[in-house]
Amino acid sequence: MPFSRKRPRIAASGAVSVRVDPHQRDLLMKAPGMPASLGHALHRAPVREGKLSVRMSRENLDTAIAALARVPAEGRDEERELDTLLRYLETLADRFEDGEPDEEE
Repeated sequence: MPFSRKRPRIAASGAVSVRVDPHQRDLLMKAPGMPASLGHALHRAPVREGKLSVRMSRENLDTAIAALARVPAEGRDEERELDTLLRYLETLADRFEDGEPDEEE
């Protein structure tokens, strides 16, 4: 069996662990359209090794990405931080299975 560097796929009904630092959490919480339940989970998340850890379903992750995309950046540094956080969340969202079998050629 060949070694694969791909991260394992997550079932569509599953959840993924999202690890963010406190500043990234604040960016997520100030995003317009962020559900109160997700904001509450981010606010109460346990901290491990300087990062907050929250389990999110695909729907919550998609909602967080959409809300974060609407946050206006207040400077070049914050814009870079928003882009980094969006890329991270999008890579986590890509791990969910779509229900379609992968085509192998």
